[in-house]
Amino acid sequence: MLSKELLIEEFVASNPLSKAAFERARDVLPGGNTRSVFNSLPFPLVLKSGEGCSVTSLDRRTYTDFISDFTAALYGHSNPVIYDALNEVSTTGFALGGVMEKEAELGEIIRGRIPSMKKIRFCNSGTEANMYALATAIIFTGRKKILAFDRGYHGGTISFPDKGNPLNIPHDFVVGKFDNIEETRPLITNDLAAIIVEPLQCAGGVRPASKVFLEYLRKAADEVNAILIFDECVTSRLHYNGMQGLMDITPDMTVVGKYMGGGFPFGAFGGRDDIMNLYDPYIHGAEKSLFHSGTFNGNVFTLTAAIAASKLVTRDALDRLNALGDRLRISAQDILQASGFTSISFTGHGSEIGVHFHGAEAAIVRECFFYFLLKHGFMIGFRGFICLNLLHDDESVDRILECIRQFVKDYQR
Repeated sequence: MLSKELLIEEFVASNPLSKAAFERARDVLPGGNTRSVFNSLPFPLVLKSGEGCSVTSLDRRTYTDFISDFTAALYGHSNPVIYDALNEVSTTGFALGGVMEKEAELGEIIRGRIPSMKKIRFCNSGTEANMYALATAIIFTGRKKILAFDRGYHGGTISFPDKGNPLNIPHDFVVGKFDNIEETRPLITNDLAAIIVEPLQCAGGVRPASKVFLEYLRKAADEVNAILIFDECVTSRLHYNGMQGLMDITPDMTVVGKYMGGGFPFGAFGGRDDIMNLYDPYIHGAEKSLFHSGTFNGNVFTLTAAIAASKLVTRDALDRLNALGDRLRISAQDILQASGFTSISFTGHGSEIGVHFHGAEAAIVRECFFYFLLKHGFMIGFRGFICLNLLHDDESVDRILECIRQFVKDYQR
């Protein structure tokens, strides 16, 4: 049997510079960073650079990156297409303080992929975009209640883990059971302003919603005149037209973010004309229209990177990537079943894979699995998350599958 203690000792011994950097950071940053998903005991790796589908740590150790910045690094690292486009920024200025043509260009690109986003507003993160989408729905309907779902994650201030989230903004939330029509039905009431849902929950365990469930939410929202919001910050990479396109379900509003910024901070919310026109002073007048501003909304770095990156997101590219992810997930599950190893299971869709740990030793298996893969040059999410990017190939998937096979053998031994 593998020793968790020995694996962690080897990790600590191999990463003295990461340890020192972490201890320095904790003096000024609570927890040593400002993105809690990176937390892992005894300390997280500190990264220095990335290229292709690999990252390199301060200790000059290179890892095949199967986190892909929790879906945001769809293009891999240091992608030359994006890098070359950003050279333009150095000659045109940074913060010009005015409207730029590229805003309309990026809006047209997003609408071409996500047709439900008839009109679009930019902001700087998925969290911010979801906050604005919910606020817009409340104003449009004149109601306050919002239906969300257990283990849903719509940002740091709108999430519903099993333990609850004290940082949630104080909307009148009711929480339904994800992908369960019967337990959701009693919550569909005439005072709902909005229903917000991820077509696949990422932070909630990479759990896909069934088509029948999403179709039910579409019908239910229509019946009570609520706004159906699809949070596709993560799932829009799983099909060229998002999961809504894959399932042929049109929400009233959609939220996107993460990879669509080309590696820079980005979020956007959009939807039906009549909803989004609340922000148009040329229709409603300056006094009656909603005021939405932000210093870095539509900033030149994000616009330039996002437009360049959009050329990499073709139907064929996403189809290849998602087929590769499906192969990894199915093959990994086959390895477990063939060996009778029931302490781990895999879920997901396409390029996003959840790793789940079961039984009395679940916590031990989690740490052993994480540090075993790290020891052999593969980086995954500590919580149990694997994500591919466009620069992964069959060879990189074959290598991590072989490592998973070896882990099972060693653990059983």
